[in-house]
Parts: sequence; C-alpha cells; structure tokens
Amino acid sequence: MAKQGGVIGIQIEWDCDLDKDPSECNPRYYFKRLDRRFPGNSVSSGYNFRFAKYYRDEAGVEFRTLMKAYGIRFDIMVNGRAGKFNIIPTIINVASGVALMGVVSTSPFLPLYPLSTRAALPQGSCPDAPKERAEGQCRCQ
Repeated sequence: MAKQGGVIGIQIEWDCDLDKDPSECNPRYYFKRLDRRFPGNSVSSGYNFRFAKYYRDEAGVEFRTLMKAYGIRFDIMVNGRAGKFNIIPTIINVASGVALMGVVSTSPFLPLYPLSTRAALPQGSCPDAPKERAEGQCRCQ
C-alpha cells in the first residue's frame, strides 16, 4: 500500500445508553480497504494521481515535469445511536396500546349487533306476516 497507495475506510460506531455513566459509552472501530487490491482488475490500482508543472526557459520554450503521486486516503464514516429512558413516552405508549386493545376487542361485535335480533327468531316465523300464509312459505328479510 505504501508503494501504490490505497483507500482505507474507517467506520466508527457509537452505541450509547445515556442512563449509564458517560465513561461506558465507547466507540467501536472497523477498518476496511475500499480500493481494488488486484492490479489486473482495475485501470489504476491504489490511490494515485498525476500532476504537471509547466516551465518556460530563457528562450521561451515551454516544457513540463509530469509527476505521479501515490497516497493513502482515509474515508471516515461515523454512525451513532443513543437513548435515554423517559417515563412520559412510556406511559403514553402503554395507554394507547391498552386503549387500542379495548377498541379491537369490541369492534368484531359491532357488525354482528344488528344481526342478533334475527338470530332470536325461529326459522320460518314472521311476526308481521298475515295469518293466512302457510308457515313454510314465510320469508323474513
């Protein structure tokens, strides 16, 4: 890597519980090489670039010096997550869950409530039907 250069990714992860002491909130580091390691697979392996310096001599002739430089680039990526317990959001979440369970437990019976009076009537009996109809021909709707 020192001869051809390269790119190294440094990932820093913070996972902190703010209820505990700040000295317990320590980061974890991960290192990974991000450039292509195999010269046959890429046009220019490693991390390199070219630059030129242009000169003019006393006669007015322009010339240049082309330099190819190699280096190591560090990409630093930081992720973090932290949390602290608070009683107010906990109470709100528990209360809304209990209320939702109360609504859910009664909601399946709401569409069946109008049908409960039909279930009480025996099959084929129509209280509002005229007396001359036969009992088997009566249809309630």
